[in-house]
Amino acid sequence: MKKILLSVLALSAYTAVNAQCNDLIISEYVEGTNNNKALEIYNASSSPISLANYRILRHDNGNASFTAVQGEMQLPTNITLAPYQAYVIALNLTDPNGTGQSAPIDPALQAAADTLLCPGCGQTGQSRVMCFNGDDALSLEKNVGGTWTKVDIFACIGEQPLNSNGTDSPVAGWTILAPYESMPAGYDSNVDGPYYLQYWTQDKTLKRKSTITSGVTTNPAFQTFNASVQWDSLPVNTFTGLGAHACDCSTSGINDIKNSFVFSIYPNPSSASVKIKSNTKITKAVFYDVLGKEEKSVVSTTSISGSTIDISNLAKGIYSVVVFDDKNNRSVTRLIIN
Repeated sequence: MKKILLSVLALSAYTAVNAQCNDLIISEYVEGTNNNKALEIYNASSSPISLANYRILRHDNGNASFTAVQGEMQLPTNITLAPYQAYVIALNLTDPNGTGQSAPIDPALQAAADTLLCPGCGQTGQSRVMCFNGDDALSLEKNVGGTWTKVDIFACIGEQPLNSNGTDSPVAGWTILAPYESMPAGYDSNVDGPYYLQYWTQDKTLKRKSTITSGVTTNPAFQTFNASVQWDSLPVNTFTGLGAHACDCSTSGINDIKNSFVFSIYPNPSSASVKIKSNTKITKAVFYDVLGKEEKSVVSTTSISGSTIDISNLAKGIYSVVVFDDKNNRSVTRLIIN
């Protein structure tokens, strides 16, 4: 009972979130060793979104614009992200015999990716967007009526971080201490101190905080980008968790659903199995935990009304069950698993 009460309190807190939750965001940034580069794109909205109208730009080395072809990457045109679904893109390098700019990505990263894009960092005449380093800004854009509009910006476009020598070689990254885009002159970043390993955008995996529900659409002023405000920092070459993003949008979005038809789920509470009862033809049921993470999905080409659904593998707690009819209308209810 104590766990259930805690879940109710957590659910209430998430329901109170005033979120925009209306578009794609960059939810994870992997700047690993060698060619271990990846981006996770997350659908923060309550509606499916096609990737066909989106692209990612790489503003390398302080460029305010982007390099034609090499600095632009169209997202896959045949992919539609379901609400609160994450999509992982990694650099397309898998040849085990590759070296240098053609060295293969880590097998663990390859396994976590939904798609591999950009054929290599030594290529010319092809997109090199996924070849970012810690000093490159990125932007996610959407084509709206023929005009590309920014829906999310990573770092600061037009600004290039400098190292303690005041130069861009070796490559630096943005820090989380003012002035954010440079190290103090003569500073040894290998010595423990206030700036020790504080290149947050280099040799790091950054995960977007769950409270961030919409993208950055206005480029930050120079010397103001502090990655720790919106991102959590994980050690270099951390690939676990790619493909699953916790966001306040998922739970608030579920609670925003206006029921389109009547249904019931029984027994409720339950611990082993449930059935759904409705006069509507229900073709899909999705179970979300209290944080909005999808835990189970049941799909039928006919109807799952009256069918027994096994829930024995779900942990105890409160779940939101969203059901869809054959016209993609949705209704939602709560289920307690004890």
